[in-house]
Amino acid sequence: MRPSRIFQTLVRTGALLFAASVFSSSTTAQPLTLMGAGATFPAPLYQRWFRDYFREHPQVRVDYQAIGSGAGIENFLGGRLDFAGSDLPMTQEDAAKVEGGIVQIPLSAGAVILAYDLPGIEGLRLSREAVSGIFLGEIQRWNDPRIQAANKGIDLPDIPVTLVARSDSSGTSYVMTRHLSAVSEQFAHTVGSTMTPVWPKALKKQGALIRAKGNGGIAATVKAVPGSIGYVQYAYADLTDMQMASLENKAGEYVAPNSESFRAAVESFKADLDPRDLADPYGGGSYPILTLSWLITRKTLEPEKAQALKDVVRYCLGDGQKTASLLGYIPLTEQAVKQILLRLGSIK
Repeated sequence: MRPSRIFQTLVRTGALLFAASVFSSSTTAQPLTLMGAGATFPAPLYQRWFRDYFREHPQVRVDYQAIGSGAGIENFLGGRLDFAGSDLPMTQEDAAKVEGGIVQIPLSAGAVILAYDLPGIEGLRLSREAVSGIFLGEIQRWNDPRIQAANKGIDLPDIPVTLVARSDSSGTSYVMTRHLSAVSEQFAHTVGSTMTPVWPKALKKQGALIRAKGNGGIAATVKAVPGSIGYVQYAYADLTDMQMASLENKAGEYVAPNSESFRAAVESFKADLDPRDLADPYGGGSYPILTLSWLITRKTLEPEKAQALKDVVRYCLGDGQKTASLLGYIPLTEQAVKQILLRLGSIK
């Protein structure tokens, strides 16, 4: 082979090897990973968002573990997470423990529903008195007059009512107890709004209380125990075709949990979605038990992580809102999204 031919061959070979090495390094490079954990309430939505984002941006992976709001905040405060997911904002006391401060961003809204297992009883209606009576342990059987009054023409069974509640520190428990405290002075006095409710002794004495971990655990337990009722995020019940009760709202209407009643409730809020307005929403047709899903992070992160997290949040508040409604969550209004996006400027 002539020298010129040899040189050309070497050049071509070198170019191919260089291109191959560049392609190999770019495709095998490990993506930047953001670590998050917390509330089970938004977990189906978060995991879908983060999967879809990774498909479009393979250089960034978001790892989210559904371990409960309380455990998520605890791990975040311990420095083991880049962000926590919670069904309620972090308290001022906890926020003061984070050097440099925190940023709390609502990503979506969702509803807590009461799922029950009464074969053949569809469209169960529960008044505010009936719901508080069940959670206080005052209503012990399904044919109690306080339940029967709103279900005329339905032959309710004479079987025990079994309440399924969370065993872990839970934002969903906080949402449920916050609502019950808003509609019942007795409940507010005896239990109150809390992530770790101490349920009335009457429930335990009757053997009418079962505990389960996470929204998924409550949903599975309700489906397995005839005569049971439990509180879960709407998606967990909707996606598994569970029986869901229609609840009496502040206007005295019985509303079923669905996109229309959720939208009516959201439209009654202020644009910034003040969580204090979620305990018992105003407005005709409004579903009465709603909450926000919060992403909590530090104001100061490593530069690459800060940029990546802000980009992920913009995706969730943009295209991701279309996915929210498909999975049984409540998309935020455009006005609310504009105000929420302003908070990203605090992350450096």
